[in-house]
Amino acid sequence: MAENKRRPKVAPEKPPKPPREYSLFNWLNRFLPLDKIFGDKVPGQEERVPVKYFYYFGWIIILLVVYERIGFQSEEYVRNSIKLKKEVDDLRAEYTSIQAEYMKSGKQSVVIEKVKPDGLEENLNPPKKIVLKKDE
Repeated sequence: MAENKRRPKVAPEKPPKPPREYSLFNWLNRFLPLDKIFGDKVPGQEERVPVKYFYYFGWIIILLVVYERIGFQSEEYVRNSIKLKKEVDDLRAEYTSIQAEYMKSGKQSVVIEKVKPDGLEENLNPPKKIVLKKDE
């Protein structure tokens, strides 16, 4: 048998990742001594919060602000819908009363009262029926 000439490639070792840079907090650290207040673990001061958790706190704060904003918008939506429902109910009642007045004004007795000042009177004689014979 022939000798296997293919040799497995040796993957180059990846260099270890450098620690993550927190540029915003590094910039703030120039003006405020954040590393003294929220520094990495220092012997005797382990209760301090490391700076690397600030991004997570920032995300949580942003999510809380968005959650509150959504809550305020939903409350405003509910208030507007209640206000519009009251307005629609008022308009429906107004429409019903106007329609009732209009129907009442179309009655014969009301029309007679309206045309009396113009000199018109109700005809008391029933109309005569004209019948045509087919022969004519």
